[in-house]
Amino acid sequence: MPLFHNEIWRQQIGATLFYWGLLPSLVLGPGLMLDRLLELQRLPGSPWLVAISLLLLAAGLGLVCWSTSDLHRFGAGTPSPLRPAKRLIMEGSYRLCRHPMFLGYDLMLLAAILLLRSPTALVVSYPLFLVWSLLLLRTEERVLALRFKDDYRRYQQEVPFLLPRLRHTKP
Repeated sequence: MPLFHNEIWRQQIGATLFYWGLLPSLVLGPGLMLDRLLELQRLPGSPWLVAISLLLLAAGLGLVCWSTSDLHRFGAGTPSPLRPAKRLIMEGSYRLCRHPMFLGYDLMLLAAILLLRSPTALVVSYPLFLVWSLLLLRTEERVLALRFKDDYRRYQQEVPFLLPRLRHTKP
């Protein structure tokens, strides 16, 4: 059992380094390099841009922390595929959208791009990242539908995929 436990921690550390280090670098790095190679001007800066970026960063970080907590609190699991939630979570952040953690990552990455004011990261790297995210989440949705069957199908009908509704309406 301790060997398996160590492997889980190794996997979780690897996933953490991927999502918090490598993935942002893969989006921001090429954008910044292309800006420099193409000699593109940075996006115009302003105190408003900084304020909006910091709000996006705080909202994204809050969503990631909230959804991670909900995975543990409501599902006795973690973001790691080796220790997933033991039950379908439809409470807390998972009432807003089916993938609040990814929404949080998306917001934080957009905030970083705006703070760095990289035009190429904004119009090339970030859209490519969003396409990759959508493909990954669609695959995850198929797995969840197989695992939770009709409960997940009902959840899909009731809760939006990635962008929360501005106003919650009951059918």
